[in-house]
Amino acid sequence: MVKQKRNRPVRIPAFMAEAADRFRLAVPAIIIIAAVAGILIAGVGALVFRSDYFCIRTVEIRSDFMDDTLASSASNELIRLYAGKNIFTTDLDSMARSLGRMFPDAKNIVVTLGLPDRVIARLIFRRPIALVGDIKYYPIDGDGFVLASVSGKSRQDLPVISGIDIKRETAGRGRRVSRNLGLAIELIKKIKASRFLSSWSGNAFDAGDARNILFYLKGGVEVRIGAEDFTNRLKVLDKTLRDARLAMDRIKYIDLRFKDVVIGPK
Repeated sequence: MVKQKRNRPVRIPAFMAEAADRFRLAVPAIIIIAAVAGILIAGVGALVFRSDYFCIRTVEIRSDFMDDTLASSASNELIRLYAGKNIFTTDLDSMARSLGRMFPDAKNIVVTLGLPDRVIARLIFRRPIALVGDIKYYPIDGDGFVLASVSGKSRQDLPVISGIDIKRETAGRGRRVSRNLGLAIELIKKIKASRFLSSWSGNAFDAGDARNILFYLKGGVEVRIGAEDFTNRLKVLDKTLRDARLAMDRIKYIDLRFKDVVIGPK
């Protein structure tokens, strides 16, 4: 006959039983704390998202390339669109896009919160580096973007690049233009970096042939620099122009495309 084994009662260690008792005693306190926390969170949420204290009242426009009148006008327009809206639920990206439509020449727009009721918009604008055209001239920045609005004062003394087809329908706002123009911009930047050469440059560039970019010195001397190795070729030009024996009034062109400098007489 098979004997049945009796199940022995499982003894819970004393420390576990003590912990269980403590937990049971703590449950009411935990519930109370959770309830209080929920009430506080709800109260804070009501304050943050429903209170007039955090409603937009001011939009501050900051830019070192915008006059006070224009900044005030943009600020007033944004206040008209966003005044009274909760500062935490307002779509800041949407506000930045609104500014982008107002100022298509802005390269970067960052909108941040200025608690409790202020929004701050910082705009960085593209700066004109040259004018492009033969009859009608379009200002461009250092990346080759056609700028929508540049004041007459800002256009003064800008280099003029000819030989580029830059019609409105093919080179509108914010579009990149041709490789020829890119070469001309690169050349302008390198000339500006040299104080000596920039004092000689007559601010006229011809980028009609991408294989041979031309520019003109003061007095009308043509410089043929090609389409590559601008840095070294400009160093050669610098050395050539410093030669006291050079009679500029008798020179028609200076060709830098070959191993030796070629100077063409008038």
